[in-house]
Amino acid sequence: MSPANGPAKEKPAHERAGLIETIYRTVSEPGAWQELLRDLVAVTGSRSARLLVMNRAATRVRASIKLNIDDCYHRQYVEHYVNTCPWRPELRFMRPGRLYSTYMHFSCPQQEFYRTEFFNDWARPQNIHHGVCGTVYRDSATSVQLLIQRTRGQGYYTDDETAFINDLIPHIQHSILIAGQLAPSRARGEAIAIAAGGEPLPFLLLDRSLRIIYLSPGAEKLVDGSPWLEVRNNRLLLTDELRNRRLRKLLRECLAAAETRTFPASGGTLAVARPGAPDLRLLVRPVHPDVKMLVGPPSSYVAVYLYDPAIRVGIDHERLREIYALSEAEARVAAAMVETPDTAEVAKHCAISLHTVRSHVKTIFAKTGTHSRADLMKQLLTGPARCR
Repeated sequence: MSPANGPAKEKPAHERAGLIETIYRTVSEPGAWQELLRDLVAVTGSRSARLLVMNRAATRVRASIKLNIDDCYHRQYVEHYVNTCPWRPELRFMRPGRLYSTYMHFSCPQQEFYRTEFFNDWARPQNIHHGVCGTVYRDSATSVQLLIQRTRGQGYYTDDETAFINDLIPHIQHSILIAGQLAPSRARGEAIAIAAGGEPLPFLLLDRSLRIIYLSPGAEKLVDGSPWLEVRNNRLLLTDELRNRRLRKLLRECLAAAETRTFPASGGTLAVARPGAPDLRLLVRPVHPDVKMLVGPPSSYVAVYLYDPAIRVGIDHERLREIYALSEAEARVAAAMVETPDTAEVAKHCAISLHTVRSHVKTIFAKTGTHSRADLMKQLLTGPARCR
């Protein structure tokens, strides 16, 4: 039996070359996966296509790239119909690294397929009758499956057509492997840049195993000169055991926030007591660079900023007034806020009431275009009013 549109014709060499070029562009341009699906659908005379990133057992969809599948139907597929597809149990035992024609290579006859819940409730409303599907990549944690579908009128995929697609699979596997090898270093570089821009303070960056992968020069100097902090086996430790346990808990919470991308909390702070000196403050923040990876763990990090109140940061009052049109009193309050986050301490330092401090802070926010103390501190500590 032949497809409704006639026997398969040999694909021109330039079409194959164009598909291979797009496959390898996905290494540096993740958006090219969408382009590849579009080209595959066009070259094979198909209706739609999907690339599914699943758990190793291929029972749950973790992420996907789709073409010509309505969002509502795709959500229904991910939440339910993925495990009602009559081909899926058999596909689990078929050799990975190639695609199989649902008409030619599975034991479920077409007429039996037409009686399934999958067809009647999901595929038929979209006019999906035929497909090729298979596992194109698998590792210890992930299976990546490619599915291409046709309407009834477009006909089933013949052996020759399936072979044409399978000729591309080794290139798809290679591109996924290359991208997986390059992504961690790209994510690390972006995470360092994000952490450096997050707070104008010395910092350490920790990876998913909570090991230090970067120390800024200022942080290295603070750690080396502190009897209360130490780096052992690439891990940040506090010599006070109780505070060290609190630090570990805070680090794990921030890492979980970075991995889930939900960010129920923006992090936290921990004070390290130093006899005869102000407390050293550790600000812990989740960091998640937006490096898209088809496979592999999420690119999640934790930044630990070190704030030492004993190291005074100078603010040029006159320059502050000129840049932001602050009054003399407002400039004094802004400079005092750099030295202490406590409103009562700012009032005491400037010899004014708490009410007056709060009034000045509102005006300072308006004139500097900031909306919080954190925004203001970042602007002051990285801006031209800071004494170099």
